[in-house]
Amino acid sequence: MQKRCILVLFLLGISLIGKPSLTQPCWAETLVQSTAETRLMVALRVGQAELQKLVPTPLHVTPVPGGPFKEANFFVVFIDAFLVHDAQGKPDMGGILRLVVFAVPAKHSQTGEMVTVVISGFSASPDYVPGAYKNYVPATIRREQTHKGANLEAGVGIDFWEVQGTRGGIIELRLQYQRALPSRAKAEQKIYSAVEPSFFRIYRLDTATDMVKSIPAGIDRVQNYQLRVAVPELSKLFDGTEQLVGISVIPMYLRQVFLP
Repeated sequence: MQKRCILVLFLLGISLIGKPSLTQPCWAETLVQSTAETRLMVALRVGQAELQKLVPTPLHVTPVPGGPFKEANFFVVFIDAFLVHDAQGKPDMGGILRLVVFAVPAKHSQTGEMVTVVISGFSASPDYVPGAYKNYVPATIRREQTHKGANLEAGVGIDFWEVQGTRGGIIELRLQYQRALPSRAKAEQKIYSAVEPSFFRIYRLDTATDMVKSIPAGIDRVQNYQLRVAVPELSKLFDGTEQLVGISVIPMYLRQVFLP
């Protein structure tokens, strides 16, 4: 166990080209897991009142205040972890994991901190059901990824995800985009559970992020985008009024996970 004071950055620990929180809490930490992943994140604006019903007190939905995801209040996070280790550095429950997670930016009313809340998710591994946040359900998850380029060109990326929940629910994502040099950043973040709001984990991250679309920042290198979320418990959020705010592709996401 070691005690560290850390700067908490907002929104799943990625560099957002925005302002970090000025809160600097201190806590003891115990390493429980480390991962090497690629991620793809879709930022949306959905109905605030309906969304708050899925987030328990003392956590309150708070749209991203600035940066390329400004005003987003809901995130669909596609996770492809190709190396998962436990605290001893051994493969954790098979060492490979694919997830799709629904996350919400929020403010903790007791501490004033900006945090992220996991409200639910789909896991391809039965060992991660219900998972650390106690709200993952089993699913079959298929991903197809292609990169096309020549010589020193950044090239074009194509990503396809298909998720079929074994208890119901379908997610499909099709994305084609012009690649660019990613932005490298290190960050730390608290991730809370919507099922048990007193529980959180601490992520320490080293990431490379390619912001392929941001309506607030006027970035658009997306050539094709289709997202379908047909999940019964989220039907009031995906009723046709949801709005796309931005998309980030994260080809490098190195994560250490700690418990306080």
